[in-house]
Formats: sequence, structure tokens, C-alpha cells
Amino acid sequence: MAGVDKVLAKLEKSVSEGNYYEAHQMYHSVCQRHLKQHRTDAAIALVHAGALVLLRHSQVGSAADLASRMLDIYESEKLPLTDENKARIVDIFEAFPIAEDAYLADFLRSALKWTSSAGTCPTGDPALHHLFGSRFFKEQEYYDAENHLVHGTDASAKALGHLAFEWSEQGYCTDKGYFIARSVLQLLAQKKLRKACAAFESYRGDVESRRPAETTSVPFRAPADGPAAATTARNVPVFAHRLANFAGLLLIAVQREAADQFTVLRGEYRTALDVDDYLHLLVDRIAAVWFGLGPKKQPNLIEDLMKTMFSGPPPGPSRPALAEMD
Repeated sequence: MAGVDKVLAKLEKSVSEGNYYEAHQMYHSVCQRHLKQHRTDAAIALVHAGALVLLRHSQVGSAADLASRMLDIYESEKLPLTDENKARIVDIFEAFPIAEDAYLADFLRSALKWTSSAGTCPTGDPALHHLFGSRFFKEQEYYDAENHLVHGTDASAKALGHLAFEWSEQGYCTDKGYFIARSVLQLLAQKKLRKACAAFESYRGDVESRRPAETTSVPFRAPADGPAAATTARNVPVFAHRLANFAGLLLIAVQREAADQFTVLRGEYRTALDVDDYLHLLVDRIAAVWFGLGPKKQPNLIEDLMKTMFSGPPPGPSRPALAEMD
């Protein structure tokens, strides 16, 4: 790779001298030359390094173009989902300024699309989702953070609960339980009960420690004829906000496989759910995948999630809509 290193040094010097356009074109030209010579590793190393150099010089558009070229090679060469290949994506993501919404969103969408085809998870690699979501959370980009964490790891589920609490402190919605309801319902709609419970418990812990006046608990025992896993006594949290209570009671109904109780809950909290049509959509999916309720032909959840991840933002909740809630 000595020849590659020499070319990289020359191109980096050109960038440092402010010759951004010429350097950008040269990265593409040399990359194409390597590909024609079947030197895939050299081509990838070149555009990866070029994207990082251009990002350091705030040439975001040109850097995004080279990053996209790298992912095109991943796709065309059918590269496997290895730590090394993912690490290059992480390098570029961490160098991207969060403020560059459009460029960054396109890069992440393409990266996750590649991981969905190279790996086994149709919504993209969970570890990458966790890494992306964690950075957005740290930057207080809650909507983008949630969008990744709901497809992430077990650690992502716990982070979602903390995110829901922090998001609820921003004054976007008077029902502060709206945010944990979003997390729990999205996870249940994907049939991820364990993760939904983990998100709810981390949210509950935050409320109990930081807003103790807003929560209490009451004893609860499932009936003896219910599923064995749900017959033990427990304390059920009661919150000051209706949608947080809905999320907690919904988790119990799902664990008990109690379709009748789900139907009652759905009717009781219908008005609270009206705060966002997206919640109604999620409840409809939960009705279908957990209780077999609803129209015979249900939307394909995995197909819808893939459209969400790889084709831009879907209709539904948006940051402006949230800001208008009162």
C-alpha cells in the first residue's frame, strides 16, 4: 500500500492548500483507476481517507460524496459485515458535524441499507444504530436519537428510557408520558417486549429519582389463570401523566396476553393517544402482532420500517409537530 500512501499524502497536501475541487475530483479519478485494476482495498482506503480529510477542512458536501462512493463500493463488491468495514463508517460518522442534517442523514441511511443486505437484520446493524443514536442523544437531537435507538441493542433500550425522560423535560408536550409511550409502543410494534420493558424501567427510575412527586405505586397481582410468568405480585407504577400510565398498563396486558384488557385500555386512553396519530398507528400494529386484532390484512411492519430507514422520513411525528403540542 506504499503507492496508496504516497497518493494520499499528495492529495491531503492539495486539500490543505485549499484546492478542494481539484482534490475531490482526483480522489474520484484515482479511486476509479484502482477499481479498474481490481484493487478494491486501495480504492476504499482512498475514498475513506479523502472523506475524513475533507471533513477536517469543513468541505462537507465533497466529503459526503466520497463517503457515498465508499458505500457504493461496499454494495457493488458485496463486502461482508465485518468490524473493519463498519469501523470506516464509524470514522466518517464521528467526523461529521451533527448540524449537517441532510448530508449526514443520507450517509447513515446508505450505511444502514448496506448493513441490512450484508447482515441479518432488515432494519440495519443494531450496534451501529446504538452508536448513532447515542451520539444524537448526547447532542440533544432527541428525534434522531430515538429513530436509531429503537432499532439498536439491549443498551439502546435502556438509553431510550433515559432519553424519554430527558425529552419530556423540554416542554414539547404537557403530557410528559408521551415520550416514553413513543418508545414503548415502537418497541412493542416490533415485538421487542423485553426491550420495551427495559426502556420503561429506566424511564421509571428517572422519574422516581428526579420527579418523585409525579409517581407512586400500587400492588398488583395477575389472576391465577393467567400466564405463569405474569402471576407473581408486583407494584405497578402510577404516574401523573396519562400516557406513561398507558405504556405501563399496556406492557402488563401484553405480558398477560390479555386481549380483553388491551381493548379496554385502548378505549380508555383513546383521547390521550389523540395527541399524535403516530401513537394510534402503533397501537393498531400492537393489536395485530400481539392480539390478532384488527383487519385481516395488516401492514408489513418490517417492510414499513425498512422504508422508514432507507427512503427518508415517513409521514407522522416530526419536530415541528412536537413543538406545536400544548
